Amino acid sequence: MLGFLVMSLAAVGYGAAASYNCTKVNGVEGVCDLMLNQLTLAGGRCSGCGAFGAMYFWSGIKAPACNYNTQDKSITEQLKIGMRYFDFDLGYIHKSEESLPYWEEGPVIVSIGGGAVAYSRSLKKALTEIRDFMNANKDEIVIMRINKYYQEKKETRDLLLKSIKPTFDSVFGPEGSEGVQLNFYTTLKPVRYMIESNERLVLYLNKDFWGSTLSDFRAHPDNFFESEVIHVYRSTCIVSRVSYHVYRITC
Repeated sequence: MLGFLVMSLAAVGYGAAASYNCTKVNGVEGVCDLMLNQLTLAGGRCSGCGAFGAMYFWSGIKAPACNYNTQDKSITEQLKIGMRYFDFDLGYIHKSEESLPYWEEGPVIVSIGGGAVAYSRSLKKALTEIRDFMNANKDEIVIMRINKYYQEKKETRDLLLKSIKPTFDSVFGPEGSEGVQLNFYTTLKPVRYMIESNERLVLYLNKDFWGSTLSDFRAHPDNFFESEVIHVYRSTCIVSRVSYHVYRITC
């Protein structure tokens, strides 16, 4: 189920001295000096639902794929065909609730239906596939969003907020680690900076995690990525649903 992330703002030039030079972004040449919000990315809603095979209800009964699976390809296969935007819905599993072998403690990908919720696999599994692909393809940029969560209550939200950064750190390492990293300057610098600094991942949290609008992960007051400086960014984008699971985002 494909969607598109489309934003428009003025381009800003940026000169960066780096050992790796940007010549193309996501396979497109001549766009290194554009801003990220001038690019169009193919993406999927309910990412990871079906990407690891069957999904299951909390009871352990297999969920019908026609109702809950939105993809039949792995995260890696989706990346290979050009998907660059992943929109995850999450639940949280406590260690004491690891009653079945395919449920891992921490953030888990879910498909939230009208009457029930189906569980996929851990967010960490999806991030690991994204990491491996990104480290092997240094001209690629990927955006992720954490959208809905289940159960929709403060306890779940707070558990997810506290576990998201440790989950990312366990896959990508803390800031400054070798390999692809998160980027928090997408409104200030062109994509050239992202490619040349190897900060080629962008993570947004939906408004329920922030309290107002879609926001950069670092902007949330519970997340301190730097000891002295907190980079605050709030999107003023308006999301309108133009067709089923296709979203146009305009600023």
